[in-house]
Amino acid sequence: MEVQRTVRVKLDVPDERRDHLHQTVEQFNTAVNYSIENGRTDDGYLITAKTNIHDEVYYDLREVTDLPANLCVRAYSKAVEMMQSTVADWKDGNSRPVPTFDQPTVVYDKRTLTINDRSATLSTVESRVEVGFDIGEHQADYLDDTDYEKRMGTLHYDEQEDDFYLHIVVQKEVEEHEGGRVLGVDLNLKNVAVTSTGSFYDGGELLWGQNHYFRVRRSLQDKGTRSAKQALARLSGRENRFVLDRLHTISRRIVEEAHNYDCSHIAVEKLTHIRERMDAYDDQLKRQMHQWAFRELQEMIRWKATEYGIRVESVNPAFSSQTCSKCGYQSSTNRDSDGWFECNECGYEVDGDYNASKNIGKRLVSLPEGKRPSGLGDGHLALKSGTVTLNGDYTAYDNLSAEGESHAQAHGFSRG
Repeated sequence: MEVQRTVRVKLDVPDERRDHLHQTVEQFNTAVNYSIENGRTDDGYLITAKTNIHDEVYYDLREVTDLPANLCVRAYSKAVEMMQSTVADWKDGNSRPVPTFDQPTVVYDKRTLTINDRSATLSTVESRVEVGFDIGEHQADYLDDTDYEKRMGTLHYDEQEDDFYLHIVVQKEVEEHEGGRVLGVDLNLKNVAVTSTGSFYDGGELLWGQNHYFRVRRSLQDKGTRSAKQALARLSGRENRFVLDRLHTISRRIVEEAHNYDCSHIAVEKLTHIRERMDAYDDQLKRQMHQWAFRELQEMIRWKATEYGIRVESVNPAFSSQTCSKCGYQSSTNRDSDGWFECNECGYEVDGDYNASKNIGKRLVSLPEGKRPSGLGDGHLALKSGTVTLNGDYTAYDNLSAEGESHAQAHGFSRG
């Protein structure tokens, strides 16, 4: 499994060389747009292959810019990527104009960028410039990890801060986890996440923060003054950072839990119908946890899981909150408005979100041959004390349980 990360580092640029970087950014933009304007076939179609565009624009780029040869190649390669995206949209029936490039960035590769421990040298329109890194512990962890190969980087100029940043792409290979053990994860409003191993990630602090920001935002909106509008813009940024920080913590703990339980897969729900699911809750809860927050959380789980070689798979969550994970009976009356689950068929009682998390895990374990993801094998649902297969075979984490059959049935599995 390939793990790729982007490390953002602030650059310490010598004052006398800052203008060279600004010129390089400006001319790189010129080169990309020139490549788009002139990157066409004889029939007028956009060129979408790097091998075909070279002869069309490369020598012109050397004439119209002061960019070194390899940055000219990076510029027309960037143009091709943009044209490929545009043509793909056109084929899907989406109307969009021919792209233009107006970003304060320059794309570098190993021939135009040399990365050292705490510094780098970059090609410019004049000569190479050496820049230092102003980094924290997080960036250092990646840059000092010898397992990661430093692949390429993108120079960014932040106009508001008047600073240059280098986004360094690092990459390593991680061995995929095997064994077919699955951690089921249910996402909800009151409990942001609940796992099949019985861990509850309470959304109380997150919901309190959302409530706090909502009250402040409403107060500022009522004022309607210019300073209030400016304060609203700042508040929006703080609120997003607040939510993302909590989601990062929750996703990290879920992935660490999957790793500690030796899981090869994490089963999460497809969020296609999350909006309909939220309709069951009052307006206050719905405003507190928007659809984007659940998507962000799942993306964070996927992103962090790759570090451990764990795969994240989405399953259809339909009726997972109404279905008994013990006997399989489904009814809308199995779960009450407070989130407690009591099966009308077998009487099984449990927290509703925990019941749903086991059903989510079971959906992945029960996928038929041909649709099962790689490395899943026969599939075992991870519980707190052991694992269970669809056949009802229970295995304790330390030893085989003599009461495997009854234990499996208690967790919603049966033989045959």
